[in-house]
Amino acid sequence: MNNDKIPCCAADALRRIRQIPVNGIMTGITMLDESIADVKGQNPGSDAVIREALMKKIRIYNYIPNGVEEAYMVALMEEYRKNK
Repeated sequence: MNNDKIPCCAADALRRIRQIPVNGIMTGITMLDESIADVKGQNPGSDAVIREALMKKIRIYNYIPNGVEEAYMVALMEEYRKNK
C-alpha cells in the first residue's frame, strides 16, 4: 500500500493522525485509516484475527501502554466495523 510508508516529516505524520475514543478518552492514532485498509485488504476472517492484525499494525506507529490493550482493541474494532 502506497500510503503505508513511514511519514516523511512531522507535518506528514500529523496529517495521518485521527482521534477515536479509547475508554471514553479521545486518543490520537497515527496511521489508523491506512492500517484499517491494509488489514481489510488481507481478508482476515474472524474477529480475533482482525483484532490481532489491527493491533500489530497500530503498534508500529503508536505507543500502547500496558494494561489498556483490550480497550484499544475494542476501539479499533469499532472503527474497523464503521469502515465496512
